Amino acid sequence: MAEPQNSSKRTTLFKQLIVNVLIPVVLAVLLLGGINYFATRALLKSHSNTRNSLVSNTITQVLRFQDITLSVLDENINARVGALSEYIVDYVFKSTRSIEQADLHQLRASLGLDSSLFDFYILNSDGIVVNTTFRPDMGLNFFAFGEEHEQLLRSVLRGDKFVSEKFTIEAATRRMKKYTYQATRDHRYILEIGVRSATADSIIDLIKNTLNDLSSREPSILSAELFMNADDPFSLTKQAPLAPDECSLIKARFERRDTLQIDQRDAQGRYLSRQYLFMEMGASELYKGSVVRIVCDRTDEIGDQLVRLGSYLAVLLLVVLIICVVVLRKAHAITNPIKKLVNNVDIIAAGNLSERAEVEGNNEITTLSVQFNSMIAQLEELYTELDCKVRERTAEVVAQKDEIERQKDELEQQRDVLEVNRKHVTDSILYARRLQSAMLPSPKRIAAIFPDTFIMLRPKDIVSGDFYWFQQIGNKRMFAAVDCTGHGVPGAMVSMVGYNWLNYAVNDLHQDDPVDILNTLSDGVMETFRQHEGYMVHDGMDLALCSVDYSTMQLEFSGAFNPALIVRRGEVQMLKADKLPIGVKGKLYSHGSMVRTKQVVSVEPGDMVYVFSDGYADQFNPHRRKFQSGRFRELLRQIAELPSNEQLRCLEETLTDWMGAHEEQIDDILVVGVRI
Repeated sequence: MAEPQNSSKRTTLFKQLIVNVLIPVVLAVLLLGGINYFATRALLKSHSNTRNSLVSNTITQVLRFQDITLSVLDENINARVGALSEYIVDYVFKSTRSIEQADLHQLRASLGLDSSLFDFYILNSDGIVVNTTFRPDMGLNFFAFGEEHEQLLRSVLRGDKFVSEKFTIEAATRRMKKYTYQATRDHRYILEIGVRSATADSIIDLIKNTLNDLSSREPSILSAELFMNADDPFSLTKQAPLAPDECSLIKARFERRDTLQIDQRDAQGRYLSRQYLFMEMGASELYKGSVVRIVCDRTDEIGDQLVRLGSYLAVLLLVVLIICVVVLRKAHAITNPIKKLVNNVDIIAAGNLSERAEVEGNNEITTLSVQFNSMIAQLEELYTELDCKVRERTAEVVAQKDEIERQKDELEQQRDVLEVNRKHVTDSILYARRLQSAMLPSPKRIAAIFPDTFIMLRPKDIVSGDFYWFQQIGNKRMFAAVDCTGHGVPGAMVSMVGYNWLNYAVNDLHQDDPVDILNTLSDGVMETFRQHEGYMVHDGMDLALCSVDYSTMQLEFSGAFNPALIVRRGEVQMLKADKLPIGVKGKLYSHGSMVRTKQVVSVEPGDMVYVFSDGYADQFNPHRRKFQSGRFRELLRQIAELPSNEQLRCLEETLTDWMGAHEEQIDDILVVGVRI
């Protein structure tokens, strides 16, 4: 293998080629072409702006001449129309009783006025045209022309003076017209006189002719239009309505008082330039500003630019071809070592790490070949070492894989067994829920006892430890909300025991006193679960039981820990329960015997009676705060006047909002509302 020559004699061929030949020539061509192209473009744009500025100045001078002429014309007309308006107000419409039906055409003819130059309008106090010689304006609301115009008319209506406006241009006819206003003597109507002038019309024709002459003198100008009225722009020369996008552009120029140029190609392939120029007319009485739109055909200008651009590209292509010829002549000195190095790399990439690159010459390729050979030698050594380690690790991985596969099979078998067991348990619980639902009174049965009732029952799990109970014996109608200890399957089992003993007390023992019913229930729970003598049952069930006698309108209540609420006309009455759970009756404590009590209160039609478990008030929100009993009582007070179904909806929505999207229900929830 040949050794590289002394590094001090090395040279950089690519650097010499690029620095000495390619870069200077390409930069020079780009610079000259760019200067030429942008200079031409700037010149054409300057010419277009100058031309449009001359058009704008010409129109400005015409408008100033118009203002002077109209000012003189306005002074001559005001004296005549003022006397005419005073005469009509003082003599013709001295009484305005029939002013809306007056024949204004006859009045105009009797005064010797030209119908093509004079129009009469009668406006009522609301600004509506109620009579006129110009039928298209009949019923028009002049107050709708803007707040400033409305204020003007209202001031005329309040005063007695003759008010004259300057000449303006009608958007519909594009003719000059001025208006005068004077209130009738009873200040109920306004007499408006519209006056046209042949002299004013000739001024408009002068402006139109000026615009047309500008277009004809400059072939590249396709059209020059003058737009008036910032609120609703219209063209002075064309009757066609403006397109919405065009109207928006012109309104923006009035608002921003600036100039805008838009270049685009039309359907015929022409390059059109639309320039919008706002013209400030500070000395004008007629208009404070206007917008000139000049549409130019720049197809020839663009064509010239494209020709110049093509010439530039042709020169650049020629230069590049010359450079390519020069580069090709130098290419062999560069490409031959590179080709040999690439062949060596391909052989090494195929897996033959013993191959080495040939080292020859005295440039960057030489250095690259030396460094490449050194790298391959290190790679070959690392590859050999790595191959040994891979063989060792592969054997370990295979052994671990077999063990993992065995454990995976065992886990899958256990998972299948668990899935079967889970399904059996779930099916059993679902069946228990159907049994529990069948046990509870049906909606039809509840409606027969208390027609206006709602029940909110939301189990924590599939089955619930809370249940509701409705019964009737004689004149007494009873209902209760029962909260059994626990939830899920254990709570559901206790609930079935409690439900059956409640029915037994009423149906079999014919008990109608809430205290007797709760004592029977307590004894039944102790008997069912075989509580030993002397053992106090703290776990069983809490409840609130109410009995209503509609013949006496008396409500009897007895409860175990859970109260009842009566809401009447926004006032809440709470019936407190005994702190004696179900399962304890007459047991002795250090402070004496404990017996169940009964509360009797009078009720009225429309009263709402609520019984409930503690699940609603104890529910947490995402901040781990409970809803609490006070907030719950206030919520019931607020919704008591609503229909039952609306109360249920409010309770459910409030609870959902309180819990948030991810908060878990902590207990069974039961709320029963009965309207007396």
